[in-house]
Amino acid sequence: MSIKDKSVVMTLQLTRRAFLKYASASTLLPTVLGMVPHLVSTRAYAQAENQIPAEWLQIATKYGKPTGKFGKIGEPVTLTIGYQPYCTPYWTSSVNKQAKLWAKYLPKGSKVLWFRALSGPLINNNMTSGRNQFGYMAETPALRAGDMVTCDMVAVTGYDLGETGSICVPNTLLTTGKLKSAQDLTDKKIGTPFGSYSHRQILTWAEQNQVKPKLINQSIEQQMTYLKANRIWAGALWEPYPQWLEQRGIATRWLTGQNMPCTCTQYNPQAVKHNFRVVGSTLAIHDWLRERPDIIMAYLKSEEEARALLTKNPNLAAYYVWTDIAEIPQSVIRATLDMMVWDGRITNEVKQHLKGCARMWRKQQILTQSRTQDPDQYVDEWADDRYLQLAIQELQAQGLWTSATLPGFPQEIHAEQLQQHSWKTYENIRLKPAS
Repeated sequence: MSIKDKSVVMTLQLTRRAFLKYASASTLLPTVLGMVPHLVSTRAYAQAENQIPAEWLQIATKYGKPTGKFGKIGEPVTLTIGYQPYCTPYWTSSVNKQAKLWAKYLPKGSKVLWFRALSGPLINNNMTSGRNQFGYMAETPALRAGDMVTCDMVAVTGYDLGETGSICVPNTLLTTGKLKSAQDLTDKKIGTPFGSYSHRQILTWAEQNQVKPKLINQSIEQQMTYLKANRIWAGALWEPYPQWLEQRGIATRWLTGQNMPCTCTQYNPQAVKHNFRVVGSTLAIHDWLRERPDIIMAYLKSEEEARALLTKNPNLAAYYVWTDIAEIPQSVIRATLDMMVWDGRITNEVKQHLKGCARMWRKQQILTQSRTQDPDQYVDEWADDRYLQLAIQELQAQGLWTSATLPGFPQEIHAEQLQQHSWKTYENIRLKPAS
């Protein structure tokens, strides 16, 4: 094994150990912290309930009558947030965490505990038990989360322009000419994490090309290993890993979402035509949406500031992301940011995309509960950004940047974003903290 190969294996092992540590911590966290996350100072911070704008309180009534379970309006809180730092569409969470933007908005004395996950199931489990009040994941597992957990999608983290999801193949298959067309993958082993947006991508691609590969449920780490050893013909996975694979000389991005129609093309033709897209999701459990609209307000404002940083100062934002996942090369992180539009709004076109995804997931029997029996009705009820819209109005009144300045899903900010991006563009970059 070469020094380079040993470095890759060691990095993956360290990453796995780090996640196991966090996973263990989350499962051992005392139930009292998860179920009663209002372990707070007895001194109220700011305001009585009647000082919260009526519009915020009105939205909260969707979730029932408040009980005071999580403290009074204005009191500090301890939030536990599940996030996935190794997945690009939710990097608002990494920026928010590393830059501590949330501290500017939450009541003084509040704390945030961040739980890292490789994929959505651990976050779903923590949200079910109350250990996570917020959770980050792509729309595909998020739809499943809403099927199983009493939560709503309250904002989009951002959306890609088709490039963050890739089907990667070992370089040897290309150099030897064994893989030339989609039909060459018939009955061939392809790894992907089941339930992920990569799973949706490979299923969508297979339907569009009338190909039936042998899909294997594999983690990102397993795919990296199997691609290197030529034990699978392809891996369906997400950024920043595809570019990292290319940088390491292990595999090539054979196809990205830029090169295929979206799931909506088949499952919701009413949606505006676009290539395969991924929409990141911010989820919040109903208990907190009902009890603490002030906390929802504060946290969504901090998310908007994270999106402002990602949009207006991508080098600094990339630095914050890199400090959270320092084993990923800076050049890969920075190039990946160019693939995204950081728009938090759940527009009508976002809902059309979600309906296409939900219809497919219902067909695949991944959505099975009564809440999702009618996928369209489910999306209309579950994807609710009214809190975010109020937060945007208040930020705009202060003259601050908001998602409302962006063109909206599925549009790009500038034409260059539609080109394929590469870590080579930023090969010599040295990310730095704010001066």
